[in-house]
Amino acid sequence: MPKTFSEKTFAPAVIKTGDTLIAAMCKAAAGREWGYIEIVTSVSNDGGASWSEEQTVIAPPARAISSDIENTKSAFFTKPTLTLANDGTVLLLVTFFPESKGTADMKYLEKKKTAFTSFDGVKCPIIYDKEGNYYIVWENGCVIDKRKAQTAFYIEDFGELYKDDEYMGNIYLNGAQGKSENGGKTTFGSHFKASKRSYIFLLKSDDNGQSWSRPVDITPSILNENDTAYIGTCGGTGITTKDGRIIIPMVSDKGNFCIYSDDNGSTWCRNQRQPYTGTDGEWTLFEVPNGHLYGYAKSKALLSADRGILWLKGDKPGIKLPKQQKATAVSGDTLLLAYPNGTGKGGRICTAAFEYDKRQAFKGIRWSKEAATVTDGAFSAPCLAVLDDSTAALLYETDSGVRFDTVTL
Repeated sequence: MPKTFSEKTFAPAVIKTGDTLIAAMCKAAAGREWGYIEIVTSVSNDGGASWSEEQTVIAPPARAISSDIENTKSAFFTKPTLTLANDGTVLLLVTFFPESKGTADMKYLEKKKTAFTSFDGVKCPIIYDKEGNYYIVWENGCVIDKRKAQTAFYIEDFGELYKDDEYMGNIYLNGAQGKSENGGKTTFGSHFKASKRSYIFLLKSDDNGQSWSRPVDITPSILNENDTAYIGTCGGTGITTKDGRIIIPMVSDKGNFCIYSDDNGSTWCRNQRQPYTGTDGEWTLFEVPNGHLYGYAKSKALLSADRGILWLKGDKPGIKLPKQQKATAVSGDTLLLAYPNGTGKGGRICTAAFEYDKRQAFKGIRWSKEAATVTDGAFSAPCLAVLDDSTAALLYETDSGVRFDTVTL
C-alpha cells in the first residue's frame, strides 16, 4: 500500500490512534530549509490503504510566497512531532522561525535579545519597536509598555498586530509588503518585531486529526538560561510512558534535551539542572519493560532511569548504524528500528527482542542479525507506528516527497 504525498513534503510524523493513522509533515513552496513552509496532515482509517486530502493545519505569515529557493520573505514551520496522550488527545508540536533562514544561517537569529519576561507571575512574550524599546504582550494579546501601561496596540491570530481597528502588519516579518508568485495570502512586517529565534508551538486534536486547536506557544516554559536562539523539535514522534508521562525529544545548538508533560500536554517542563544530554542531532526515544527510557541519537545512545529527567550515557545498539536520524517503535516485546543505510540511498528496518531473566525481570535487548531493506532509493527522516502484531506503518522522505509504506514484523 505505498503512497507518496505531495512533491515538496518532508519531515514526516505518524501515529496510530484507535483505527486511525495520522500523518503530519512539512509542505514547502521551495526548499526544505527556509521559505514558505506550512504543516499539513492526512488521515487514514484503513491501515494506510487510502488517505484523506492533505489539510493545512498551520501556515506561516509571509511577505512573499515563492518557489524561488532563495526567497527568504517568509516565516516558516518545521519538524512536526506527533504524540498520543493517555486521554486520547493527539498532540502536534512544531518548530517556528520568524522571517529568516533558521538554522541554515544562524547570523539571522538574535542570540542575545530577550524573547520573554515575567509579568504578574506569568512569562509573556516581548516585542520591540524600531528604536529598541520593549513592550510586553499580555493576556488576550494586549500590548503593554515598559511602564506597565496598556497601549492601543494588540495582537490577534498568529502575530497580526492592530492599533485600535487598524491592521499594522505581522510581528514575525520584516520590510514592506511582498507580491505572491502563486496567489497566496501575503502581508508585511509591523512596527513591532518579535525576537528572531525559534519558538515551539503546540496544537491539539480531540477528534483523531479531523480538526486542530489554535497553536499555543510553549517556548517560555521550556527555555533554559543557557539556550541561545535555537531550540527545536526533532520531528517524528515523542512517547507516552506506561504511567502517562509525555516525553518529547528536542534539539538545540547547545545539544539535545527533552521536555515532558504529566497532564496530557496542558503544561510542559524541562530538567533545568541538566539542560543538555551531551549528544546532538535528532534523536528517538522508547520505553523498555522495566520503565527505563532509551534514546538513540545520531552517534550515541542514552539511558534514563527516572522517566526522562536525568540522561546518562547508554550502551550502543548491538548493530552498526549510520550517524543519521533514526526511528523506533515498540510492539509488545519487539523493538523496531528504521534507519538509512548510510550511503545516501536505501533504508532498512531491524528488530530486537526484549529479554528477561528467570524471574521475568527485564535484562536487555537482543538484536536480530539481519536488517530488512525497505527501499534502495532515497530514504531519510523515517518515522514508525505499530499497526498490529504483524505490521508497522513507515513514513520517510524521498526525493519526490514523503512516502508511506507498511512493514511486516
